[in-house]
Amino acid sequence: MKVVVTGGGTSAPIDDVRVITNVSTGRTAAAITECCLERGAEVWHIHTPSAQLPFLRSAGFNLDAADPRREHERLDRLQVKWRSVGDRLHLRPLEVGTVAEYADALRIVLTTQDVDLAFLPMAVSDYEPEPHEGKISSKRDELSIPCKRTPKVIRAVRDWSPTVYLVGFKLQSNVDRDELIRQAHDACLINRADLTVANDLTDVKAGRHTLYLVRPGRPTALLEPGADLTDRLVEHVWEWAKK
Repeated sequence: MKVVVTGGGTSAPIDDVRVITNVSTGRTAAAITECCLERGAEVWHIHTPSAQLPFLRSAGFNLDAADPRREHERLDRLQVKWRSVGDRLHLRPLEVGTVAEYADALRIVLTTQDVDLAFLPMAVSDYEPEPHEGKISSKRDELSIPCKRTPKVIRAVRDWSPTVYLVGFKLQSNVDRDELIRQAHDACLINRADLTVANDLTDVKAGRHTLYLVRPGRPTALLEPGADLTDRLVEHVWEWAKK
């Protein structure tokens, strides 16, 4: 199976040295890519400059490890796993990470590769300013930055790849379960997505990360918190995408 995964948070330049961005780390996308590679997929991983990367995110040596020998063994196992899948991973880094750059990168992959499945957890800026040339003076007491709405990249995916199984993501904060599911359902329809994965930042921060898998006309699947949460997500999507 050929898969595209997008990760990290886009950036909207304010001037030559400042940007507006978000709190996304790219961790979920990196974990999804790892799970897909372990299932034998070929993966194009589009990521912003600061996003965590598959396998590399776990490749640092823990200097505080109580048993350095076990830490070496962990890294040896990681290297073996990497060598078994690395030739099927195609990293596509964004230079700056703007919405326009992301859209171009995704379009190129979807129109040049016969992609079966697309996971789009990248946190894409909803608004962006008109960049100021040079650097805005820091002597101002207040600074107002007018922003305009950005295009919804996910809504173009069907035009670029009509048959891809499209998985969108909906992150909210401090909303009730029914409202979260309703918004995810609406997102499926407007984005022409097969599935929207919904979660709430409040739950994530509280250590009870729960996922709601919303498909129009189908019962919502609930994935409870756990260390294998991403693997269970990919397992569900894998089965649905094959049908």
